Amino acid sequence: MFRLRAFLAILASLAALRSASADDVGFLKSERKGDKGAVEQEVFPYMPREGDLIFYDDRHPVWSALFAFAGTGSPLHMGIVVKKPGGKLAVLEAGPDDSVRVKLLDIEKRLPQFHNDFKGLIQVRRCKKMLAEEDSKALTKFAVAQDGKGYAVGRLLLQGTPFRERGRKDDLAKGKTILDRDRWICSELAVAAGTVAKLFDPKAVHSNVAYPRDLVDNARHDLSGSWHNAAVWVPK
Repeated sequence: MFRLRAFLAILASLAALRSASADDVGFLKSERKGDKGAVEQEVFPYMPREGDLIFYDDRHPVWSALFAFAGTGSPLHMGIVVKKPGGKLAVLEAGPDDSVRVKLLDIEKRLPQFHNDFKGLIQVRRCKKMLAEEDSKALTKFAVAQDGKGYAVGRLLLQGTPFRERGRKDDLAKGKTILDRDRWICSELAVAAGTVAKLFDPKAVHSNVAYPRDLVDNARHDLSGSWHNAAVWVPK
């Protein structure tokens, strides 16, 4: 019976691969437990939507060491999917690929580009909610206003020192989300954007004490109400 279920799961994955449309951006691979506790793998086309959280890990040794010293770990970078003014989907990121600017990157180009350039791991937490029109507009307006701003290099380096906000005993109680900064860290920006779109609870998730690792699963914050579990992205 187990072999039959595994065979059927493979057939379902192959069917998903064949059914990919022009709107798909690669595929997602996820694991779930079957009826008898066996782990089954699903592969399905990735159809991005506003609010999706994108996590990147290029396994860079320097950044990995800094994150470890700060008491966290992979993934090392993240962004959030937004609509550009013309309706095209893009990933809003602070400092993509070790750059020093906030950028809006068309999602159908961005994910394959990272995969090809770094051979790293990309994970996606799909947003469960369809944004209300006013929230969608607010998210777009926020994203456009941040595009081109600087990356908070100094604040990032502070994460490897005792002066960081994250890691204090009361960081969850005294954290805060600032919606207008001149410079951003990637996770700060993603949380602020998600707060504008009413996806993050500003009383529970604070941008200045959130790292990508805190958001990729539900260990520190239960985000299951707004996002599916993370799935691994693979190209077409």
